[in-house]
Amino acid sequence: MVKSGGTEAMAALFSLASPSIDLSIDRVSLKEAMADNGIILSALETHVDTDFNIGEVMQPTSSSAAPSAADSVTSASASAVSGGDVGALGTEEAASSVPSEVNNSVPKIVCAGKGGALSPPAIFSKVMELSGKENPNVVYIGTASFDADKNFNRHGNEFTMRGCLVERLDVSEPDTVPPHEEMRRLVVDWADVVVCSGGNTLHSLLRWKDVGLDLLLKEAAEKGTVLCGGSAGAGCWFHSMHSDSMRPDNTKHADVAKSELDDDELEDWEFVKISGLGLVPGPDIMAVPHFDRTGTNDMSRSDHAEQVLLETENETPGAIAFGIDNNAAFVVTGDSAMVVSGDGEATCHVVVADEETGETSTAPLVPQDEPIPIEELMLANTPATAEHLDTLGDHVETNFSIAEDLLEPPTTTTDSATEDASALNSHGGSSQENEQVSNLKIVAAGRMKTLQLPPVFEKVIELSGKEQPKIVYIGTASFDRTDKYNLCTKAFRELECEIERLDVSETDTVPTYEEMRRLV
Repeated sequence: MVKSGGTEAMAALFSLASPSIDLSIDRVSLKEAMADNGIILSALETHVDTDFNIGEVMQPTSSSAAPSAADSVTSASASAVSGGDVGALGTEEAASSVPSEVNNSVPKIVCAGKGGALSPPAIFSKVMELSGKENPNVVYIGTASFDADKNFNRHGNEFTMRGCLVERLDVSEPDTVPPHEEMRRLVVDWADVVVCSGGNTLHSLLRWKDVGLDLLLKEAAEKGTVLCGGSAGAGCWFHSMHSDSMRPDNTKHADVAKSELDDDELEDWEFVKISGLGLVPGPDIMAVPHFDRTGTNDMSRSDHAEQVLLETENETPGAIAFGIDNNAAFVVTGDSAMVVSGDGEATCHVVVADEETGETSTAPLVPQDEPIPIEELMLANTPATAEHLDTLGDHVETNFSIAEDLLEPPTTTTDSATEDASALNSHGGSSQENEQVSNLKIVAAGRMKTLQLPPVFEKVIELSGKEQPKIVYIGTASFDRTDKYNLCTKAFRELECEIERLDVSETDTVPTYEEMRRLV
């Protein structure tokens, strides 16, 4: 079906464009609306290559991943205080001054695949959790949707229904921009959560840069304010973004464009790679919201993202595309992150390119219960090399046994020794003190998760002889992956045991022999 007025409308869309954007039109005719849309698109096109990055000097705080022994591990009792994260506060100070539900890592960012994807309970609860408050103060910024009321109502209602106060900050049009002091009061001083709408990312980034809101958002991020949004409100936080900002109906008068342009004209546009604010830590990552969707130009977003990676490999070698499905979210806390599925199926994807072969590889990520370092997440599709496998193959016959001279525990004990051992056990004596009773204590489970089952976990605690034993985690067999650390130590962290992590999988993480002896 062809819509009326197509050719004439398309001509008006671009021929009336001018260098300046005047969006202060409340009631306009169809012709004026089309001209206004044309002005917007023409001006935006000149800024596709503008650099909006303001995150270069921002340093994330310590992440939720437990550091290794080589990094002077902090005890897990501090981790328990901050939801598993080691923040900038010392252990004792953190324990006394931070509520248990507060995550101290910054930045805190929730990036959803589409504008409405903040609503699913699994994702919305993360926003609330990161704020550290039952009823956080929320500032809504709808610049990407040209400050449309319907978008504000949709996002605002999610929070007001839960007793939150919501303030609206409109900067899409020059005559609605408040004084800089008022913007600072809202974004930096008052807000616990900042929600940015979906829509035209390039338009929002330009407006934020023009009015100085970008720097206020960075300041809020450093303070610990939760930044969140879907689509444009997700991609804007990354180093770069795969964007539909040049779509003919992604403008202020979207309904007019849809009614006045025919199908061919609405489909005649291309995705663009644009700069983001660069607040998400880690390597050069291009966000791809709506990763599991096809654009109105009939091009798959995932396919085009792969194409962009290959085309820009020379400019940004090693760059990564990070796809976020419509109903998924990428939750950043410090230099760590986790994937959250809003519907139990949607997820995020890591895409890397190989310019030599002209091929890309995509790896879907499994949603996690806890954050892991972003750099680890981005290595999700790095396969084991042939050299690595060959090296292991050389050692299939190697004898690693070191138990030949292990002392057997005594078969008999005196009555007094037995009584002493019982007394030590009842008072939580150490395994070293109980050595005359048992030298060797091993709990061998069929899989990692089994250690978290109450009967097995309780047996481990019982054998330790302490209510809160000190734990050393060695993850060499899983290549020191943090998600495995999170899984294996969850029950111990819930018990508030002190946990130290010993990473020796890579040569550069191995601590000194003295430090390993101290730990083990």
